[in-house]
Amino acid sequence: MTTESAASADVEELKRAERERREQRRLARESGASAPLRARRRAHEENVSAEPTRAASPVESAPLTARLPDRVMQVLSRMLEETGAESTFLQDMLARASVRSDPLRAVAAEAVGRLSQMEPLPALGFILDLAGGGLPVLTDEERSRAEGLRSGRLPAPRTEPDSVDAWQLHLEAREAHGRAVLSAVAWQRLAGRLPLPVVDDLIDRGVLRKEVIAPMGVGEESRLNYLTARLEPMRLSDAEVDELEWRGEADRRTLEAGGEVGAPDGGHDEWSLRSALLNGNVSALDPAVVNVGDLPLDLASLVTSLQRIRQGGPVDGRLGRDWSLFGLLEDCVPDGRLVSGTTPFHYWAGTRRLYRLLDDVHWAMACEPDQAEHVVRVALQQAAVLRNNESWGAAGKADREARVVQAYLMFLYARSGERDRLDQAVGLLEDVLKRGGRRRGGVDGRQRHRLRSLSELLQFLRLKSKPRDVLNPYLALSVEHGSAEWGQGWRDLRRQVPAEQLEYINGAKDRIRRSETARRLGEEAEPLYDIPLNEGFLWVPDDRSDLLQPGPQPMTRRTAPSNDQEKSWTATRAAREIIDRSAGRLRNDH
Repeated sequence: MTTESAASADVEELKRAERERREQRRLARESGASAPLRARRRAHEENVSAEPTRAASPVESAPLTARLPDRVMQVLSRMLEETGAESTFLQDMLARASVRSDPLRAVAAEAVGRLSQMEPLPALGFILDLAGGGLPVLTDEERSRAEGLRSGRLPAPRTEPDSVDAWQLHLEAREAHGRAVLSAVAWQRLAGRLPLPVVDDLIDRGVLRKEVIAPMGVGEESRLNYLTARLEPMRLSDAEVDELEWRGEADRRTLEAGGEVGAPDGGHDEWSLRSALLNGNVSALDPAVVNVGDLPLDLASLVTSLQRIRQGGPVDGRLGRDWSLFGLLEDCVPDGRLVSGTTPFHYWAGTRRLYRLLDDVHWAMACEPDQAEHVVRVALQQAAVLRNNESWGAAGKADREARVVQAYLMFLYARSGERDRLDQAVGLLEDVLKRGGRRRGGVDGRQRHRLRSLSELLQFLRLKSKPRDVLNPYLALSVEHGSAEWGQGWRDLRRQVPAEQLEYINGAKDRIRRSETARRLGEEAEPLYDIPLNEGFLWVPDDRSDLLQPGPQPMTRRTAPSNDQEKSWTATRAAREIIDRSAGRLRNDH
């Protein structure tokens, strides 16, 4: 016979003896041999209240002890030892139960009441053992739930529960850590009730998503703001960011709005460094004011590369293809260096340097004619390294700009009788025009029309043998072609040029005036060598850099990894719920 069958037999024997005892008492009352039930109960209660501390005698407790299964007695002994009860407590409990109308329920009620003072999960284990021994401590539903908590074999949670008790919440929490198949309402419930470290664990695992948090609405505001910061920070208002004391996001928003972030004492942090670099302050890269080890890895890598470039190192291919960093990279390249390379940055920065050198050529022609040829050689050198066989992208644009500048300089400095040199200059432009449209490697639309006009102008000057004429009077006055500031440019040069060069700048001024007069009168103005060919290519890209202006990033968790107590929080509450229900029912029955 198994332990369970033996326990069942003992219980049946106990019930049979109790029925016989009650029948004997009934017959005694009818024959007058015993006082009525109510009188005896009142007399017993008076005796008990008069002697509340009297210990049960062996004679009183022995019968009930003998009738309790050994398994129950063993569980009761372990329970009392675990709870630190006095050595006589078990005998006293059995003695009190023996005088009750239903001793088994009396023992069950007092045992569960005692276990209610313990930690719920260990206490539920004792209650399950008592139920296994035959004590009526649990209903079938309570026993099923308790066994599920002990074994870990749990059913799936109800999808649309009428009410949410601790048991339902525990099932949903276990599901979240398993298959994670839950309704949005269940996820919201878990996000709002579970210990915050456990919620952070779910976020880190990627099972709790931002779609769940958005409709949560009411709740603990600080928790809701924290979870929003962890999952969807862009939904936070500036005031909520300040309440969270989230300085990184506050600084990020300052940069996004175009503001500046000041450096804290002791050097730059990641946000003040980003602010400085966005404003072109490359001195912030000085190792004395920035500690690379304190920066995020991607920003630290960028800073290291920029520091190397400032010292004369090359721009690598990865950075050279990031248009959002072109302005910063250009600021880091040492002045006076030839810009040579095959990345989009090298073509873009080299073209910009070429036009700066062209400005230097015109300034030297006006103010220091003796230095002009040297500057021209430097400009031609930069143009030469920009020349390439590509027709597309930055390489093709740089090649075409280099061609028009080369042709321009060759005409400016061609000597009398150098017809081959002039033919070569015209050929630089004609080569592009001969390719055809853009699909064939040439240019279309407005650029093709302008390139054709420049070629025709050079051919006209070549035939007139006047190659040294000022091809663009605006450029001669050190202003952009067509600029309304040409008058100020002329006045600035007038204060700098030697007397013998006044004719040069005055001639440029007169030509601009004649052109403007002709346009006002609706007449055809004098053709000018209008460069650059594609001015937009020379502009600093306004692409946003994800490194310098990152978008909103989820907040790093602020809680420690969940501990065992936090992980078992729902199980503990479910166990407490079972114990409280059992204790309440037994108390009412008793």
